[in-house]
Amino acid sequence: MLDNNETLLNIRDLVIEFKSKGKKNTAVKGANFDVYKGEIFGLVGESGSGKTTIGRAIVGVQPLKDGTVYINSEILTGKPTSLKVLNKKIGKSISIMKARMNLTTAEINNRLSLLKEIYNKIKSNNYSDLDFKKLKNENRISYIKDVVLSDLNLINKIVMSEDRMIKFVTNISYYQENIPLKLEKSILTKLEETKKAILKLKKYVDTMYKSIQAIYNEMKSINEIDQFKMKFSLIMENWLLIVNNHKSFLNEIKWFEEMQKQLLALSSPIKKRSKYKDFYNNKVYIDRSDFWKECNKQLDLLKERNVNPNDKEYIKLQSFITDFWIDKNINLNACTKIINEIKKTNTINDKCLGLLKNLKQTIFEQDLKKMIESKKVDQKKLNELEKEFIQIKKVVKNSIVKDEELIENYHNWKNIEKVYSKEEEESFIELIDFLDMPSIDEIVRSSYLFKKRTKFEKREYRRNVQMIFQDPGSSLNDRMAIEEIVAEGLDNFKHLYKNEEAKLAYLNDYNKENPNNPITIDEVKWKDVKKNIILKAITSVGLIPEHLSRYPHEFSGGQRQRVGIARSLVMKPKIIVADEPISALDVSIRAQVLNLFKKFQAELDLTYIFVAHDLSVVRHIADRIAVIYRGQIVELANAEELFNNPLHPYTKALLSAIPVPEPDLSRETELKIYNPEKEHHDYLFDLPYFKEVKKGHFIWANKREIRNIKNTLKSKEMS
Repeated sequence: MLDNNETLLNIRDLVIEFKSKGKKNTAVKGANFDVYKGEIFGLVGESGSGKTTIGRAIVGVQPLKDGTVYINSEILTGKPTSLKVLNKKIGKSISIMKARMNLTTAEINNRLSLLKEIYNKIKSNNYSDLDFKKLKNENRISYIKDVVLSDLNLINKIVMSEDRMIKFVTNISYYQENIPLKLEKSILTKLEETKKAILKLKKYVDTMYKSIQAIYNEMKSINEIDQFKMKFSLIMENWLLIVNNHKSFLNEIKWFEEMQKQLLALSSPIKKRSKYKDFYNNKVYIDRSDFWKECNKQLDLLKERNVNPNDKEYIKLQSFITDFWIDKNINLNACTKIINEIKKTNTINDKCLGLLKNLKQTIFEQDLKKMIESKKVDQKKLNELEKEFIQIKKVVKNSIVKDEELIENYHNWKNIEKVYSKEEEESFIELIDFLDMPSIDEIVRSSYLFKKRTKFEKREYRRNVQMIFQDPGSSLNDRMAIEEIVAEGLDNFKHLYKNEEAKLAYLNDYNKENPNNPITIDEVKWKDVKKNIILKAITSVGLIPEHLSRYPHEFSGGQRQRVGIARSLVMKPKIIVADEPISALDVSIRAQVLNLFKKFQAELDLTYIFVAHDLSVVRHIADRIAVIYRGQIVELANAEELFNNPLHPYTKALLSAIPVPEPDLSRETELKIYNPEKEHHDYLFDLPYFKEVKKGHFIWANKREIRNIKNTLKSKEMS
């Protein structure tokens, strides 16, 4: 067993879709796993499970819908998690859920009214067959049930998206120094709060769905009026549960919607945040022009009442106006020209003096006026004024008042009561500050991980990952000789043989074989170096030099697969994806090919992803195994651990299907059938997730299943 935890390959949130007749089929559903350097990683599942699709995606021949593949911590293919995309999807889902739930309000009320009406008729013996038919009308109940079920599925997707974002943001400032820790913590807090909120909404919808299901089942069992009378109270209890949870859902979703809007604002590109800035500025701040107008209005009122200019309120208003920065109160154009002219000439010239009359009465302009009138340039004072002016221009451009005293005065003048608590205001202020920073998405995309690769770098990444195909016959060109097939990669990557190391290796090999006729390094030809590499690759897989001139149709299946292996080896890859490389071979040949994989793993420190559907084969070659079912990795563990202690019911079913060579034992073996509907009946309400239940042993299961698994493991340890 390999004892090396140096990660070579990281697969993160891999999603692959295929389109057929306008429909989307998700072949791989958010796969996550690591492959260690020098290991053989088995990927096992039945046909159509998505294992080959993952292999092709790693090699780069299968486009990704979402997710990223990293090699040596550098991106191989795909794109990083986008907080903006995920938040946008969540926002869309919220709108759909809200609209649906609002539509069902009338339907629920109508159904309740009908039930009460019919019950009253029954009590007064004034009912008809038509009333009973209305009562038994299942279409309306089915409609509510379908809406709630759709919302439940949407909520489950939102929960998974929230989990993905939380994982992505956690400790991101450690890996990306440009991301402030304060921003990371703020977004994490909001994500955790929204997750709690969506789980609360999920509880309401869970209860609604279970209640509707109970009503649906009860109504189906009612065939007579007397049965309805007996079950009326139970039916009404369930309807009241639906009504109460429906109301709670519509109330709670407003807060969730607000939090989600904040997350969308923070994940939007900095250039597209103006609408969010305006929205949140209006919540805690006031417009500068509004303040300016109201302040002047209040001063005019005092003047009309002949209030003494020495009055405290009068002085306060006058001071506000004197030092208030707004384009109506300060001549920005004149100030800009004066400062630029002084900086340019380092003197107070006639141009500066000519602009003096354009200056207004703000404290800043008065300070600037004093310098001009003194006709002396005080460099220190000029620098201070320039810094202050930069700040003034920013304030005027933002056009908002942030000063608490000014805001409080404005609210008193207008008799405006505070809508938000101190804590809420602080949260909005923090959000507004973060809106001036680049988003996490922008910082991540501009990082070294996702920098634009050169053509050479892209080719090198592709060279590092090679593939051995399932059908050795179809993967080889029948019109090319074996030498041409193996040399194809070398022709595309000439630096693999046109280098001093390869040249020296050929020189040593040649002089060793021809001691009586040695050559010097200057006599070595590149074509001979290339031929030497091909010859070594062919002989290393058990073929002979004479085979180089032959064509694929002249070989057996096992020999063709050896050619495929040789073709991959000459590329000097870091990782080889072997897509069911022995499934088309005879049993006697399989062991030979498997031994070749083990040989090159040891000699060349190669890493393999070994794709197969036969667990018995993978057991003898793989260090770790991931079991995949319908695009979802359901279990991952060391090979021996997986065989000795399978935890997922699908893994158990696969293991029970392994043929037993002894007929008597084969008859005694119980064949387990995997029934996902039966095994995972509560996945709609209790979501599954990937959990490490033992060291290195992961399983896709929900809380109920994990609890049962842990109890079983404890029992085994105690026995």
